[in-house]
Amino acid sequence: MFKFDKKQEVYEVGGVKFGGQPGEYPTVLVSTMFYARHKIVSDEDKGIFDRAAAETLWNTQVELSDATGNPYVNQIVGETPESIKKYIDWFIEIDDKTPFLIDSSAGDVRAVAAQYCTEIGVADRAIHNSINASIEQDEIDALTESEVKAAIVLAFNATDPSVKGKLDILEVGGSGQEKGMLQVAEECGITIPLIDVAAMPLGAGSGATIRSIPTIKGKLGLPVGGGYHNMASAWDWLRKFKKTQPDPKSIYMPSDIGTNLVAQIAGSDFLLYGPIENVEKIFPAVAMVDIMLGETAKELDIEIKDAENHPVTKLT
Repeated sequence: MFKFDKKQEVYEVGGVKFGGQPGEYPTVLVSTMFYARHKIVSDEDKGIFDRAAAETLWNTQVELSDATGNPYVNQIVGETPESIKKYIDWFIEIDDKTPFLIDSSAGDVRAVAAQYCTEIGVADRAIHNSINASIEQDEIDALTESEVKAAIVLAFNATDPSVKGKLDILEVGGSGQEKGMLQVAEECGITIPLIDVAAMPLGAGSGATIRSIPTIKGKLGLPVGGGYHNMASAWDWLRKFKKTQPDPKSIYMPSDIGTNLVAQIAGSDFLLYGPIENVEKIFPAVAMVDIMLGETAKELDIEIKDAENHPVTKLT
């Protein structure tokens, strides 16, 4: 709950603004769909899924955004070129404006997705996920040739999870890369770099993850976010403990949601909150913290943009 001296960049993708001073804009919430073993998917390779169930989940997110004022983005995960194209087609059919992340564990699938978004005219809404130390030349070439201008730039340093290590991977390289990830992004034609601080497990760099949020914003002035819920999902003790309880989900979810709120207070501009099924739990909690950030912004003479639709106005 503070104000950065360095000018904070604000980028817009599909009408959603990323960045700025804490409290200046509502925190952006990024859901994930079609992830591994997502119950609505019946064939991950062919991209066959329950369209009615998917639309119901998406509409719930839209409704909660309308209620709270928090903007949203969809993270579309596909493991084959065929499946990710089908998921993208479905999404742009039901939503003609919202930005979306194109994501896969396979670089060639991400490359195909970037090219496909260019072909069908939605590259201005696409956010490549991600430019990271393991990116290969074929994916770099495909992204460079595409019209995609926004990308998640991952601050994951396999040999150094400290704050310094995260900055190093962004600015100078490491982990097999001779260039910093921000330089790679620039050379790919990315003009909207969104920094993912690479959430690390508890006991293995989680503190540095949170500390890197204000550090990176303070040094680089770029929008910062991350998949902080991974800190809870990778917590061995919690994973074992919840299995001993009559209601494992009720034990787990406060920690899952809580990781996001800790990061939000530290200045995170966007939260990759995980499965879209958690939408009803995350939106009110994040809106609550945004009210606190909004109140602080007023005290620090930070102008709240579109105050009428900010949770500090909308929900108080």
